[in-house]
Amino acid sequence: MAHKEKSSGFKKTTENPKPALPKDTSKAANQPKPKVQKRKSVAWVHFSETNGKLKAECNYCSALISCRTDAGSTTSAMLNHMKRCKQYLNLGLNEEDVDESQGRRVKQSTLFHRSGTGKDKEGVPSFLTFNKEDSLRALFRMIIKDELPFRFVEREGFIEFCMVLQPRFQMPSRRTVTRGCLAMFEGEREQLRTWFKKFSGSVSLTTDTWTSCQNLTYMCLTAHFIDSEWNLHKKIINFCQVSSHSGEMMGRTMEKCLLFWGIDKVFTITVDNASSNDLGVRYMRKSLQSRGGCMLNGEFLHMRCGAHILGLIVKDGLKDVEAAITRIRLAVRYIRSSPNRLVKFKECLEQLKLPTNCGVCLDVETRWNSTYLMLDSALKVRKAFDLLEVKDRAYRVEMADDLPSDTDWSYAEGLVPFLESFYETTVKISGSLYITSNVYMKEIFGLSLLIMKMGMDESRSIREMSVRMREKYDKYWGNFDNMNMLIFVATVLDPRYKMQWVKWLIDEIYSAQDASDLLSKVRAALDKMFDYYKTMVPESTVSSSERNDNVGEDDVQKIGKIGSWMSSMYKKHKESKGYAQPETELERYLLDDCENDEDQSFDILYWWKTTGSKYKIISLMAKDILVVPVSTVASESAFSAGGRVLDSFRSSLTPTMVEALICTQDWIRRDNQPLVVEETMADILEFESEMEAENTFGPMVVDD
Repeated sequence: MAHKEKSSGFKKTTENPKPALPKDTSKAANQPKPKVQKRKSVAWVHFSETNGKLKAECNYCSALISCRTDAGSTTSAMLNHMKRCKQYLNLGLNEEDVDESQGRRVKQSTLFHRSGTGKDKEGVPSFLTFNKEDSLRALFRMIIKDELPFRFVEREGFIEFCMVLQPRFQMPSRRTVTRGCLAMFEGEREQLRTWFKKFSGSVSLTTDTWTSCQNLTYMCLTAHFIDSEWNLHKKIINFCQVSSHSGEMMGRTMEKCLLFWGIDKVFTITVDNASSNDLGVRYMRKSLQSRGGCMLNGEFLHMRCGAHILGLIVKDGLKDVEAAITRIRLAVRYIRSSPNRLVKFKECLEQLKLPTNCGVCLDVETRWNSTYLMLDSALKVRKAFDLLEVKDRAYRVEMADDLPSDTDWSYAEGLVPFLESFYETTVKISGSLYITSNVYMKEIFGLSLLIMKMGMDESRSIREMSVRMREKYDKYWGNFDNMNMLIFVATVLDPRYKMQWVKWLIDEIYSAQDASDLLSKVRAALDKMFDYYKTMVPESTVSSSERNDNVGEDDVQKIGKIGSWMSSMYKKHKESKGYAQPETELERYLLDDCENDEDQSFDILYWWKTTGSKYKIISLMAKDILVVPVSTVASESAFSAGGRVLDSFRSSLTPTMVEALICTQDWIRRDNQPLVVEETMADILEFESEMEAENTFGPMVVDD
């Protein structure tokens, strides 16, 4: 089929026609016709000559640009126009394509390429330089990032879509995609491995296990660290199959993984509260000590998952009201079980003039945070449930004795405010894209005060719930021997709080004797860490306050500077008057003014990056301690991706391929962006309400 100008959207560029000679019977008419000089300027690729020949028309925006002067032909104005033509620039061409001064020329053939076969070949405009290798890499990255099956590249709709975007791209087979994804995994792994071998700092680890739909057990190991520019990183370094959940197996797998990556210094290992994990951490402590990679002799190596502990506390507290929650859950399940029931429920909302986009979500019984969301959403439309009981006979018959009573709703109303605090704390300490260790103590001890408040509530059920919560709370945070002192040291290293704030909070929670004992343990841990990191800093870089400045008159000759001697004398004078000077960098940091703790935009990593030179030793401490994760959610979240990658339709994937997809996805994603692969209920309801408001939910009309 012949090429049509309309199909490409551009005016066909024609060669400058030869000028017609006047009819003349003279001798000159019989002479050979003069040759017309061929257009050499690249500008004529993008312009068409008009009838007047004094102006040329842009093929993109139809602007008329002068192409002739009294001195002759020129294309400067045309080239300048191409540098500012919006329609042309939107197509993606570079300025260098029209820069005649640099000797670059775009041939007519580069603007069009052939697609199709046989007589159906057409000229299709091409505005970007096509690179097959770059296109394949982008395809592999898309498959990995978006958790798409390898067979996706063979689906008809995707192939048609790519042919419209770039007809020259030949879609690879799923086998080629599989090999490409594995090659990308190996390349990214080697690059990260090289980086780790040069990294001199320590890493903190989180780990967890998961059983797939194949009944295979996988273990995820995630490394957390801060680089030299004070950027926080989270990298999955292992997602492999293990034979069991035993502690020894966990320890051996972690040991093998760290040796492969060349990671020598491990500061903490965060695990949940399973007894097998305790054995695994003990195994790793011995292994790291034998290789000299166990910092501070492994005293602070074991960090328990705070989110897991909070879950245990809440579950114990909800035992007595479990029956009431179950009845509300059944009511929610009823309206979510079919479209017709949901429509009837929305009619009740409309009759009560309640928002019809209020999403009532069903919880996962084993996850208390989803139970909170269910109760919170159901309470907002409680009146609609009461009206549904009156209007819908099927609701009354099916629910029978399980209809929520007024007492059930009262329990839920009293419960939700407290559960909200636990939910917000869990979300805050479960982050992996920001520092959590510095707020852990503040959040956990704040919940302790909340449990005390629950014990004085008017509701008997709330008071009984607080008693059970307190017992579970004290099991983990009441015994000082089971507490990792890092949660206090991390708070001290937050310039908004420091030691005085920690002391105040401990005094609020514990009795006088317990508070004194705990403060002593915190200060001992802080001093021990400071002494440890002090050995890492060369003596020449230590500030003068770290040195012994007790200089007497006899030492003037040794110093050789009268100014230093006078400073020493003045220091002794202030000490005699009661003005004690900080003797160490640690004391100086603790005595300096705190930052504003009400500043919501405060960035602790940026503060240490810009102020760390003032505290050479403590900045090293902060880089290792602040990065410590206080929950295992970073590793657990990988199992969500693992479940999607290895779903029931892709259960034939090998463990090697699963590891390649999960790890590479984590490495090529931007560090500061969470993974969102599904729309949440709130997003869907918001979208539906917007569409209803715009009245766009009607039959689709296609114009002729």
